[in-house]
This record gives sequence, structure tokens and C-alpha cells, in this order.
Amino acid sequence: MRAKDIILGESYRHRDHPNYGWARAIKVLPQKKDENTLNKIVVRCEWSVDKDSALSITKYFLPRDLTNAKE
Repeated sequence: MRAKDIILGESYRHRDHPNYGWARAIKVLPQKKDENTLNKIVVRCEWSVDKDSALSITKYFLPRDLTNAKE
């Protein structure tokens, strides 16, 4: 998935683990800006096991690692 195709607030799956966990996109961070120190674009996500879970952790993914959910 490309960075410009990511919709903030939308839930996505990780391409390596399409049946486990949900990543809700919070912010797309350009390279070397704000809290992103990498030379790559990353997506700040809330990662949880259930799609509508109130308990989540913050993770950073590359846009190419996220895929649309197949419900």
C-alpha cells in the first residue's frame, strides 16, 4: 500500500500476519520529521488484537506492510 492511500482512522492488517491483529492508522510521518528519525515514511498506528478494542499499543509500520482488511 502506498502512503497516499492510507486513510487516517481506518483499520488495516499487517501483510505478514493477515489473520492476527488490527492496525488503526493515526498519522503518516514523513522521513526525518517529528518523531520519525528514519529515512523512510512510516505510519503511526494503534495495534490491537480486536478491531474495536479499547486497549492498544502504539506501533510504527512502513506503508508497504499494511493491507486492506478482508472481512
